[in-house]
Amino acid sequence: MVDAYQVMLGVIAVSIMVLIPLCCIFLWDLLAGRWDSAISRWRQKRAADAAHRRGVRALKTQQGIPIEQLAADLRRLRALLGKDEHRSAAHQIGNRLAYDRLMIQICHMLDIEHELGGDSIGVERDIERFRVEAELERAGVVLSDRRYGQAA
Repeated sequence: MVDAYQVMLGVIAVSIMVLIPLCCIFLWDLLAGRWDSAISRWRQKRAADAAHRRGVRALKTQQGIPIEQLAADLRRLRALLGKDEHRSAAHQIGNRLAYDRLMIQICHMLDIEHELGGDSIGVERDIERFRVEAELERAGVVLSDRRYGQAA
C-alpha cells in the first residue's frame, strides 16, 4: 500500500522543483521590464472598460433632449435656411438665431469650443457658423441629409 506521507512529500518536492524556478524566472522578467508592455496594456484596457461603464451609466441616467433629436432639428433648420431667401428679414433672422441656439446646445453637449454666443455679426458670424458646422461633422453629428455617394 502507498503511504500518504510519502505521496505528500513527493508532491511537495515536485512543486518546489517546478514552482521555485518558475517564480524566479517570472520575478527576473518583471524586474528586467519584460512585462511592462503587457502591464500597461492591461491598465489601458482596465481604464477603457471603466470609462465604458461610466458612459453606460450616464446613458441610463440621461436627462434632457437626446442629441439625435437635436441633430435632426439642426438638419431641418439648415434646410430651412437654404430656402429662406423669399421670406421676411425677421423670419430669416429668427431661423438663424434658432439654428445658432441649437448649435450652441450641441456644442455644449460635445464640449466643442465656439464663439456663437458672442456679439459677432455678418460675415464673421457666418464664418464661425461654418467652422462650428465642420467641428460638429468631425465629432460625428450628421448635418446633411445626403447619404455617402449621393450626388450633391
